[in-house]
Amino acid sequence: MNGLLRRLRKGLGFTLKLPVQSGGGPPADRIAEHFKRLKEVAPGLPAKVARFVIHGDNSSILVTIQGNTARTTWQRRGSYYPPRDEAQIFANPHDWNFDQMQRLGEAIAALQPITYNYGFFGSKKSPDWLRHVVALWLGHDRKEGRITTLLALAEKTGQGTASVLDIVFGPDATNFRSSNSVHRLVGVHEWLDGARDEVRVVSGGLDADQRAELVATIGRFKLHDAYLDLLVDGATGSSKKVRTAARQALSGADAVVLADALRVRFQSTSPGRQVELVEVAALTLGETAVPLLAEWGRSEISAKVRATLDRVSGAVAPVTTASKTDRPSPWHVDGPQGYVAVDGSWIDVPPQEPLPEPGAMPPETLHVLDPVMAEFNRLLAVGQAEAAASEHKHWHWSRHHTRKGPRDLEHLAELAEGTHLKPNWSALDWLRLPQLKHPAVSAFLNDPGLSLSHLVRLAVATSNGHIAFLFGDWGGPIGTAIQHRIEKGADIRTILQLWLGAGGTDHIKDYLSRGSYGPLPDLGAPLWPVLCQRFAQLDEALGLVPQSGGKSMEPLLALELLGMFPSLPERYRGPLMLLATDSSARLRQGARTLLRQTPAIGSAIALQLQDSRQDARALAAEWLAARNEVEQVPVIRQALGKERSDRARAAMITALERLNEDVSEYFDRPTLVKDAKAGLAKAQPKGLEWLQPYVRLLSLQWKDGTPVDPLLPEWWSVLAVKLKQPGGNALINLWLDRLSPRDAQRLGWTILTGWIDEDTRTPTDEEANAHAALHVDATLRQHIGWAKQYPQSADYWPTDRAVVFEALKRQKAGTYLGSAADSKGVLALATRVAGADAAQRVRAFLKDHGSRVSQAKALLELLAAIGTGPALQLLLSAANRSKQRSVQAHAAALIAEVAEHNGWSPAQLADRTVPTGGFDTDGTQELDCGTNRSYRLQLDARDAVIILNADGREVKALPGPRIDDERPAVEAAKKQLATARNEVKQVLTAQTERLQEAMCLQRSWTRGDWESFVAGHPIVGRVATRLVWQGVDAGGQPVATFRPLGDGSNTDATDGEVDLAEIGDIRLAHSSLLDEGSVAAWRAHLADYAVEPPFDQLGRDLPQLEEGQGVARTITDREGWMIDSFKLRGIATKLGYQRGQAQDGGWFLTYEKTYHEAGLVAEIEFTGSPLPEASRPTALQSMSFRKLRGSGGQVPLADVPPVLRAECWRDLHDIAAKGMGFDPEWQKKAYV
Repeated sequence: MNGLLRRLRKGLGFTLKLPVQSGGGPPADRIAEHFKRLKEVAPGLPAKVARFVIHGDNSSILVTIQGNTARTTWQRRGSYYPPRDEAQIFANPHDWNFDQMQRLGEAIAALQPITYNYGFFGSKKSPDWLRHVVALWLGHDRKEGRITTLLALAEKTGQGTASVLDIVFGPDATNFRSSNSVHRLVGVHEWLDGARDEVRVVSGGLDADQRAELVATIGRFKLHDAYLDLLVDGATGSSKKVRTAARQALSGADAVVLADALRVRFQSTSPGRQVELVEVAALTLGETAVPLLAEWGRSEISAKVRATLDRVSGAVAPVTTASKTDRPSPWHVDGPQGYVAVDGSWIDVPPQEPLPEPGAMPPETLHVLDPVMAEFNRLLAVGQAEAAASEHKHWHWSRHHTRKGPRDLEHLAELAEGTHLKPNWSALDWLRLPQLKHPAVSAFLNDPGLSLSHLVRLAVATSNGHIAFLFGDWGGPIGTAIQHRIEKGADIRTILQLWLGAGGTDHIKDYLSRGSYGPLPDLGAPLWPVLCQRFAQLDEALGLVPQSGGKSMEPLLALELLGMFPSLPERYRGPLMLLATDSSARLRQGARTLLRQTPAIGSAIALQLQDSRQDARALAAEWLAARNEVEQVPVIRQALGKERSDRARAAMITALERLNEDVSEYFDRPTLVKDAKAGLAKAQPKGLEWLQPYVRLLSLQWKDGTPVDPLLPEWWSVLAVKLKQPGGNALINLWLDRLSPRDAQRLGWTILTGWIDEDTRTPTDEEANAHAALHVDATLRQHIGWAKQYPQSADYWPTDRAVVFEALKRQKAGTYLGSAADSKGVLALATRVAGADAAQRVRAFLKDHGSRVSQAKALLELLAAIGTGPALQLLLSAANRSKQRSVQAHAAALIAEVAEHNGWSPAQLADRTVPTGGFDTDGTQELDCGTNRSYRLQLDARDAVIILNADGREVKALPGPRIDDERPAVEAAKKQLATARNEVKQVLTAQTERLQEAMCLQRSWTRGDWESFVAGHPIVGRVATRLVWQGVDAGGQPVATFRPLGDGSNTDATDGEVDLAEIGDIRLAHSSLLDEGSVAAWRAHLADYAVEPPFDQLGRDLPQLEEGQGVARTITDREGWMIDSFKLRGIATKLGYQRGQAQDGGWFLTYEKTYHEAGLVAEIEFTGSPLPEASRPTALQSMSFRKLRGSGGQVPLADVPPVLRAECWRDLHDIAAKGMGFDPEWQKKAYV
């Protein structure tokens, strides 16, 4: 070690003399200051510790400070995490030698043994004293520490290089988001190059995260030749994280040298490692790996290795397409001008506008701010007066500002023009004051004299260099101005180039490396032309080139960015084919989604059916089906003939069915029983104990009436749990389709109800009472004590025994005793349950137990598989109204899948799956209660289900059975009646909401669809007769307004008949779409005929945008209107809004209403309410509309559908009208 250290120090230009001390020695006063808290133990103790550190002649002091008294005193000191060198003892590190640094670390370690890693470099593998002294030495983010100093200190630990690696490749103690500390030390590159032998020997002792950082750094420093064996070992090792990092590092190695190394390694290693070497070659060598892979294919290899060779060879083999000749010239390569797409075509990037010439801001532009400055000074004077009279004057905003004058305008101009290397960021503070709302601010920011370059420099300053800030809620007027320039056609590439030139951060790089929180901001313009300038970053994120910085990039985020291209770049075909078989489900699915339209990859996917991993084979079958690869059906059948895995068999049979193949040949009863016996003899999955007794008692029959072997349903339930597919698959469907329909329903109902009951088990009333009785006295004493200790919060601690008892009982009664989430796959056997029955149970679960997200998602998958009207309507409701965002998103994805499968849009799916309640198109249905006892159901004028006897007279109830033979018929009739009443009630509520949303979104139906699924529906048609409709021609121009009468005819406002023959599409009318005369005529018509519309189309006075307001993103005309939080909740809920997501501190600040079809969320912002809620004064603040997907940014009001905007705006006004009105002091009263 000493020889290596000396060579390194000499090579790095450091003095060879040890110790390193070259100044006047460590500062005793600062060391004593660091230990000053020990004065409480003994007055002279800090000085004694300092003496020990400097001279080492009183080592017994360590025994003293190891005592409990000293340690307890030390722990009570005020300290920072991570630790910092507050006393500046290492302000001049040359004052220290290594022995002194070691003694300092020993003294601190005696007082504070390290029990956690946060705030310290390295891990428990390094001694505490070394970690303590390094934390101080590199404190305050110092980056001038030399690696030779760390080497010398590590030599004293006896571990040498191992401790250096532990610290250098562990997280930076001052940055919890870091993954290594390489950047904190000088000379790491040279040290790694010179210490290759020792590093190779001891690197195996590092944990996986540290080894990943080591190999990534080797790749970044281009030390492939020195560490090639180490990199190949890592690339084929057991840790996925190390494998990924090492393979990325190897991508920068010389291709010939690497191929030779892989060739040698392949000849002498096990088949398992050969598989990894094949993948390494494919990923790191790309198309140049083809000869090497072919060479390996000609050698004697195992079937497992050959299957891997086939799979990756198909992924990396170059694809020739005729359209590659479409490139403008052979000199065109992927870059800012365009790229080659997977179909071989050349995608041109529009030319970029030139950068604006730098120049001075015209004086007249600057003076547009004169009235703003005067208004600011007026507000400041008022604020200063308020502060003088306030008890909290020190916190008042006015204390942070001064009056503004001409010099401040000059500072702003200097900032915009970039005339100073260190611009004065505070020059903009006064313009960002929330109270300052002056139209001249917008006028200045949109003045032609303020060039794009000027504006971007101001934007960098106001956002601290983070562009996402400008496109969020706090972007302010400058953020709005940037967005306005983009909307007017400013090139986003030019803006980003100016942004980086002005010192702004690279938001794409930050996003890929997770250097920033949240999603990528929506910049209001396509991002793919920018990404064509960033292929190098995308390559790095996908592991195709070595890591360039100290932080790795995320491949999943790169896939998200690749989805923004109009067509996938050909350069990523091979890498995505490899990622499409990754063990990470998110990476795998992301890659497959991007490859969806990629031609000529079916054969390569089919090769994966020979993979040695059952999951890989199953996933390959699913992928072939998703791509509709009909040509691969023979390959799937061949693989299925040899398949023994239940998981893979199910996937292959399902794939064949999705490819419209007959799979009945795979149903064989004797084989089923044989497989069941073999399967049940193996270890069973946990969590099915609750179900097996029920399943064993079921006596099932096949369709032909023969009994089902009792082993089969037991085995089916076990296998379904293993497959983990609540929505079922073709294999399970094969079994259920061959059961008698009655028994398939019975089996499914037993499983569905049993699964829900098991998942929602809670303590009995007796158990809850016993728990409350056991704990009530102790809890009461605790509450009394807290109320005395914190009298200001006494209301939070009830001291009434009965109240405490009930609270304890309620808490215990609400505790779940278990979970059925692990057995959710068994729901696949419930896909034959009647949709109305399943919807009733699932609806109750979502209402009462919807917070159990995994279980809720499983039940939604079941509903999608059932696929009947009631089931899909509940799924649609969950997609629009579920309180859990992830559940809502999952339901929406399932709806999209069902719709896509049928070739419909989600809205068309909703039209076609509205339950009828059993009613025929004439609005009636027949009931059979036995011989000569027929009854009929009908909807009355109030939409209630009534019963008519054979004479047409209304009766209150159905009769009972006269004889036993009539009992089944009567029971079936009563169930039919109950189902009809339940469905009618649900349909009227749900479809009224849906039609109101359709009005807001101005959705239109083709005349045929409207007549079939709206006017012609026995329940929805009744709602339609109470609404006014508008017909438009093929060009979208209004033709007529009308109201259907329910008999197939339609009337206008003056009772004239309307012929729909000339009408193309039909939509709901709205007052904003009609002139005043038409609105008045229809209001009179509805009043004359006593028609009560289910919602207001024409009656509300709606606010309208004023000129220029369309570019705004918020509506603030009810800001400061006070309302009680409970009243706000009640009114908002009635209007269809839901509570927004809770923020830090458990407060929620919004009520939201989602419009999936428009991709928008209407959001009412108020001053907030804590959870759990309590009655408190609140104030409304604003209304805005956010994008449902992506970053969720606010959209300009002009981009919101006019009817939707007007109706939601009216909601805001209605809520405000139910409160206490505007209060000038709303901020004081609402933030009490």
